[in-house]
Amino acid sequence: MGKGLFPRQILLSLWFFCLLFLGEKASSKSLEPRIVGGWAAKRAQWPWQVSIQEQGQHVCGGSLISHQWVLTAAHCMPSSKKPQDLQIQLGDKFLYSKTRYSILVPVSQILFHPYYDGDGLHGQDIALLKLRRPVAFSKFILPVTLAPPGTQIPPKTRCWVTGWGDIRENVSLPQSYPLQETDVHIVDMKSCRALYDPEPIGNEMLCAGSFRDRKAFCDGDSGGPLVCQLRERRWIQVGVVSFIRNCDDPFFPGVYSKVSSYVPWIRQYVPLPRDSV
Repeated sequence: MGKGLFPRQILLSLWFFCLLFLGEKASSKSLEPRIVGGWAAKRAQWPWQVSIQEQGQHVCGGSLISHQWVLTAAHCMPSSKKPQDLQIQLGDKFLYSKTRYSILVPVSQILFHPYYDGDGLHGQDIALLKLRRPVAFSKFILPVTLAPPGTQIPPKTRCWVTGWGDIRENVSLPQSYPLQETDVHIVDMKSCRALYDPEPIGNEMLCAGSFRDRKAFCDGDSGGPLVCQLRERRWIQVGVVSFIRNCDDPFFPGVYSKVSSYVPWIRQYVPLPRDSV
């Protein structure tokens, strides 16, 4: 081996160990890319995950937070802003499922955050959907716990994002449309802001991604939950999928609305259990 290659090997080795230090770990569960870089979830694994459907077609994800309310991204809402255009699928990991696990409930009300200006890039990209009727909880349908106000998620924390969106840029999820999951790690805000400059990344946002593998959300995953096990290994939703510059580029983390920043607003409308946030 020539001497000229030796310094390069050292640099590559150092880069590899730096990536390990960041906490990134390649998944051995699947070699086939999903959400982006993920795999199919097990049934009932994420019982709060919902599909928001407009005129019968999946447009975004969301999370069940009570018997009658869903949390999602404001930019997911139809241009008509008419709740009658939306239905929520709950209970099954397969889109458009007609099994005994799946239910479809119409939406009766859409609530936008008061400071949302119609562009998710500017922040406040969060909305609430009221179901026309309350849903019964079961093994397959359960609400997620929301991160309390002031929650700080340390960089490198391993979290999970789920959805039925594209598995690559402009590549749709194949039939039978199984829910996808992938692990990502929290990215410190200084690094995220530097990557997205000049787009502003505000304090009410959260960034998570992978600097080693193509692991991210993509088109159709918007509004879905980012969850972490923070307290007593209890799943807590810390983010709502908002935007990403390029879901095929591992060096761009995804940007999420930081749930803890919006719990006071959510509480104005949703009767959340006091011990859940």
